[in-house]
Amino acid sequence: MKALKTIMIIFVAMLVVMALLLGYLFLSAEVKVEVTGHQSIIASTVPSFNALKDSIDEQTFVGTVYNVPAAWLDSSEYAYVTYQVSVNNGCLVPIEMIEVQVVPQPDDVVQLGNMQDYSLAAKTSGEVSATVLTHSVRSNARELIVSYYVWGISFQQRIVSK
Repeated sequence: MKALKTIMIIFVAMLVVMALLLGYLFLSAEVKVEVTGHQSIIASTVPSFNALKDSIDEQTFVGTVYNVPAAWLDSSEYAYVTYQVSVNNGCLVPIEMIEVQVVPQPDDVVQLGNMQDYSLAAKTSGEVSATVLTHSVRSNARELIVSYYVWGISFQQRIVSK
């Protein structure tokens, strides 16, 4: 009987230690995201603009559609704005998926789909980008939503570009 009691105490102690370790891993998990830069390119300098315009009109576009113009203007009236986001995984577990979504402004047409799968190993950093086609480049300041999964749990952070 005394041996069973000792074994039970050892197992309970191990359970408490494992629960504390799991809690520490979860509470010390920190993911930092920040916009490291943005770049604007006039659409007339990009040869694939007409193909993009056609795919939007034919509804075969891969990405997020915001506001499709009723009549397209000259390509010099549009610009591609690409935002670079730095993600620092301070967790002891990998990030399984990272996605950046731009909160649209009224002049935004589409956000280009990014078919690359982004993930980060534990205690590493990486870069993710998001590109928006916009009608007017008055201000490149945007709110970005960065979504990621840690241990299968979805997290989101909102950041603002300057």
